[in-house]
Amino acid sequence: MESAIVDLPVQETFDVVAWARDFVPDLRAAQAESDRLGRPPEHVVDKLKRAGVYALTVPRAYGGLQADISTWMRTVTELGRGDGGVAWAVTLVTACNWMAAGLYPKHVADKVFAKPGACVAGVFSNRAVKAHRVDGGIVVDKGMWFFNSGVYQADWNLLGVPMFSEAGEPIGPGIALVPMSDVTILNDWDPIGIRGSGSSNVSMENVFIPDDHIVGLFACNEGRQPRTFPNEALYRSAFAPLMVAILTFPVLGLGLHMLEEFLRTLPKRDIKLTPYTKAGEAAVTHLQLGEASAKIDAACTIVEKLCREIDACAATGEYMKQVQRAALCRDSAFADQLVWQAVDLLADASGGSFSRIGNTVNRIWQDVKVGTAHPFINLASNYELYGRMMAGVEPPLMPV
Repeated sequence: MESAIVDLPVQETFDVVAWARDFVPDLRAAQAESDRLGRPPEHVVDKLKRAGVYALTVPRAYGGLQADISTWMRTVTELGRGDGGVAWAVTLVTACNWMAAGLYPKHVADKVFAKPGACVAGVFSNRAVKAHRVDGGIVVDKGMWFFNSGVYQADWNLLGVPMFSEAGEPIGPGIALVPMSDVTILNDWDPIGIRGSGSSNVSMENVFIPDDHIVGLFACNEGRQPRTFPNEALYRSAFAPLMVAILTFPVLGLGLHMLEEFLRTLPKRDIKLTPYTKAGEAAVTHLQLGEASAKIDAACTIVEKLCREIDACAATGEYMKQVQRAALCRDSAFADQLVWQAVDLLADASGGSFSRIGNTVNRIWQDVKVGTAHPFINLASNYELYGRMMAGVEPPLMPV
């Protein structure tokens, strides 16, 4: 079955989308290994690197593809059809590469991407971090960061830290860019889904971070953080909608894979305790397929539209208005939930064989369940945020 996402026109980086589509069988073949390792296998990482997938969002000035967001979305979605966990790691690394290249001082970005193929991972929360102000920066006394997706591929890490005034008073959340040599990977990623993302917790202790390696989270959200490449549209993209939207990319791929797998196995199934010896002949199956496919296609259409909107707004050179940023975050969360509803519906329609651990439908269901649990795409929070704006009520701190 064709989906709205497959045949849209793309631009000069179409080759990476086509490559990702052709790589789907390899990802599926390696899925047991990625599950066992809890991260992408090295041979998969090597092929992704050589194809330029991690460089989707790296500036051309550093040898990257500098693709537009729509091409980025298509590439990760194709990978999600192969292995949702590996695609999740790719979407987080490419997002962090975008941030490291576009929101830090030029000399810092130069240092990060001096190594060909450099990758950046990240966790923006600082809820388990203790730090203090020193001359020229901060010292992280002790910190732990949770679910650091893609960290096994990373050379650098973006980690949430507190920011301080010169007097040492807290002034808000920041994001520090640190080399992986300062970070300890705790190797504790053991979830039911998205296993191949390698989203281990990490820690750091008694590490100095200079001021020029720290940016303010609110400044990034509000468009006040100077852009490293101000003349390039990709690096003028609105921060929050982009960081939320990229989480939908692998989920879309998983939804497409679920529909494909359901149709592939449909001829083998009956419906017990009914006259239907072939489930594909039952009206209830037709209704389930109609609803699930509509939800997945609608999610694809929503995400395609919001990616084009981020691209188009960035091209104007004006930073996206707050209400528009909130609307796109809402739309991303809504699209994610549409995919989850479709996948859950098809899981219900798959019969008792769904319960087998080795069942592909079961695997996809678990991946989508975990992939839609990220707080950035929490549906209630994003509904509330946009609804407050509609009602003219602003929360104390605006996350977009």
